[in-house]
Amino acid sequence: MALPLAYNWRNLFVRKFSTGLTFTIVAVVVCVLSVLLSFAAGIQASLTASGSPENLLVLRPGATSESTSIIDLEDASRLVQAPHLASDPEGRLLISHELYVQTSLPRKGPGGAMANVAVRGVEETAFVVHEQVRIIPGQGRRCEKGGLEVIVGQAARDRYVNLELGNQIALGRLGNRMCEVVGVFEAGGSAFESEIWVPRTTLADLYQEQICSSVVLRLTSPQAASDAIAYINGPAVALEAKREIDYYKELSSKTRDIIILTCVLVGIMAIGAVFAVANTMYAAVDGRRHEIAMLRTIGFSRASIMTAFVIESLLICSGACVFGLSLSLAVRQVYGARQDFLSETTWTVLAYELQITPQTLAAALIVATIVGIVGAMAPAVRAARTGVIEALRKA
Repeated sequence: MALPLAYNWRNLFVRKFSTGLTFTIVAVVVCVLSVLLSFAAGIQASLTASGSPENLLVLRPGATSESTSIIDLEDASRLVQAPHLASDPEGRLLISHELYVQTSLPRKGPGGAMANVAVRGVEETAFVVHEQVRIIPGQGRRCEKGGLEVIVGQAARDRYVNLELGNQIALGRLGNRMCEVVGVFEAGGSAFESEIWVPRTTLADLYQEQICSSVVLRLTSPQAASDAIAYINGPAVALEAKREIDYYKELSSKTRDIIILTCVLVGIMAIGAVFAVANTMYAAVDGRRHEIAMLRTIGFSRASIMTAFVIESLLICSGACVFGLSLSLAVRQVYGARQDFLSETTWTVLAYELQITPQTLAAALIVATIVGIVGAMAPAVRAARTGVIEALRKA
């Protein structure tokens, strides 16, 4: 015979201070877990949205990212012989030669801290190869060849000064060439939205870099990637090709370190929460020994007594889980859903959006449940072993 749930609920408010303290500790653990996992999920979502399964990204062998890759235009010209290249309706191969540099811009808001922002030199083909990039309706146009014009991603516009439509920013090796912002683009929440795009020839002249950093190839199908990669990596071209989605997955792999550190931190905090739960439940057992004896006398089994204390613990932890998740949503609202971080691979700032995913919710619920069960087991066993005669005599 099981004890009614109302009995468990009523006893939660008998020791308000210890119950409230335990509730707070578990809620903090859940909040920290939720915020850190939403941080990692946001970075992964931003980077994985940047690649296409039909694209290959070509870098200089040994380069870890576009920012460290230098490809001579002569070497890049050999890529036209790669197999399975797609072409547009006019028969032009879909090959995008891109130049990747950095500039320093102040952030919006108090302090105006400087940030490294990626500037990408592109050709018209880039808008076909990176099909998710498009000018936002009513937010200007693409750059014209030969002009000192740029377009900016909407994440970059929202986070840095002087990137509004019609503003001017300083670019060039000496930072003395003023370029006008003529358009704002979106890119499906990908990392491209954190960048500034300029015609490649213009950017090459501004920075005196007659090279390209990467070349992006559109293939006829994702299944053709293996043959194209083998050709490009071979002696005929001697460059390093990889699927674009794999490149951005490698950039997002650093989030695994964040997840590992999150697990370690939350694990340490969860151990503290287990002791807090155990302390609360031990106090409940000691204060209700006479009551437990009476329950045993009227027919409730040891298992029912144990279950009752575990349920009480789970009620505290489940409520704390909901509150902790709500607190993480409040943090998201206060500090803003969109944040940025400095990639240690590209050394540029990438914008991302904090995302509380179903996996994050599941992780928070699992942690709260484990804390509740583990913390309650020892006190529950002690309650079940309470001697009926001795407890009634002491009462």
